[in-house]
Amino acid sequence: MWFRLFTLVMTAFLGCMNVAAQERFARIVDTISMEAVSQRYSLMLDSLAGRVRTMPTDTVVRYTTLYFRLFTPPTLYDAPLRQAFGLSWEGSLPGRTVSLPSLGVYAGEGRAVLEEEDRMLMRTYVDTPWLIEATEDELERAGGIEEEVLPELPTVTQLTVNEMAVDLTDDVDDVRLVVRRPNFWKVKGDYSFQLTQNHFSENWYQGGENNYTMLALVTMEANFNNKQKIQWDNKLEMRLGFQTSKTDEKHKFKTNDDLLRFTTKIGYKATAHWFYTLQVQAYTQFYPSFNANSDVVSSDFMSPFNLVVSLGMDYKLELKRFKGSANLAPVAYNFRSVARRSLFGNFGLEEGKSMYHNFGPNITVNYSWEIWKNIKWDARIYWFSNLESTDIEWENTFTFTINRFLNSKLFLYPRIDDSSEDYRKESNGSYFMFKEWFSLGLNYSF
Repeated sequence: MWFRLFTLVMTAFLGCMNVAAQERFARIVDTISMEAVSQRYSLMLDSLAGRVRTMPTDTVVRYTTLYFRLFTPPTLYDAPLRQAFGLSWEGSLPGRTVSLPSLGVYAGEGRAVLEEEDRMLMRTYVDTPWLIEATEDELERAGGIEEEVLPELPTVTQLTVNEMAVDLTDDVDDVRLVVRRPNFWKVKGDYSFQLTQNHFSENWYQGGENNYTMLALVTMEANFNNKQKIQWDNKLEMRLGFQTSKTDEKHKFKTNDDLLRFTTKIGYKATAHWFYTLQVQAYTQFYPSFNANSDVVSSDFMSPFNLVVSLGMDYKLELKRFKGSANLAPVAYNFRSVARRSLFGNFGLEEGKSMYHNFGPNITVNYSWEIWKNIKWDARIYWFSNLESTDIEWENTFTFTINRFLNSKLFLYPRIDDSSEDYRKESNGSYFMFKEWFSLGLNYSF
């Protein structure tokens, strides 16, 4: 449309020229193509911009509005009509502010340019009225264009007076492009060393035994997430604690907590929160455990050793103060072995057997909840059943943060396991077990 309008305007312009001017213009058009004209116009603009940049800093530059009507959307202006019909063109309606150029503002060359534009626009109104998109009244109601077209350029302040040419070609090294892949791994760890001391007088009404307890806890995680489909979580948990006991004459120190557990699961994203997941859990203990005043070992490293491989779906939820996952596996493989010969047949194994394996459903839930600013609850819920026996565990660790390096921990561990008659409590025939400890110590996390 713009090219057509430009053609019509140029036609009107030629119609206003005398015969000699038309012949000269025709010869110019014949020798210079439209492409050459546009190139020359672009070069002229570049030259003008260069001149503006080199002007003295105290020079004030203003734009001109002499030609804006030829390059804005086609508009029906009052001036061409008044000029064509011989009406007075000096002002506007009484009481109306003039925000568009008028002949009264200009004299000499500027007035001649505006009169020539009026003749070209009038020819356009007569020949192609369908191109007109707005009227001058509509422009006035919109607020005019004088303020947008005539801004003052800000004064440029010179930062330097003297110019000095500096050649830096010898001091510039070759630029090498280094492409680094994003790191999808997130590693974190938590280290804690807890101490507990108990003292009872000899006549304490409830009785008691003086003892010292020390406990070391280490948790390390390395998790992969490519922000698309694949997630791979790895977690290593280590707990080892000792306590003194005066009633045990054979052992100066006895373990009160012992765990070595590694969990890994790889998931493929199904929906926003669900993943197809393969999970592997393997756990045992570090140090041998003894019965009181006896050299008989009740458990040892790799005795027992437990391995659970499950295939199912994993649900993940992450909120501002809560983060958790629930792995639901309709099919899981459970394997248990005993390396120490004296313990064959224990831990739910058949008499004289060192290992067993079975299949069944499995549910594993892990969550971390920051209850308050300085109180955090980490928990693990585990359930497995082979339709003959059931194993249920609920590990709860409450961390009370005192400062950056000092905290207190409360550990609550209820457990149900009916895989062995040795686990049955004689008083009520229950397989329910419970373990608890509370400690104060040092902590470091990253």
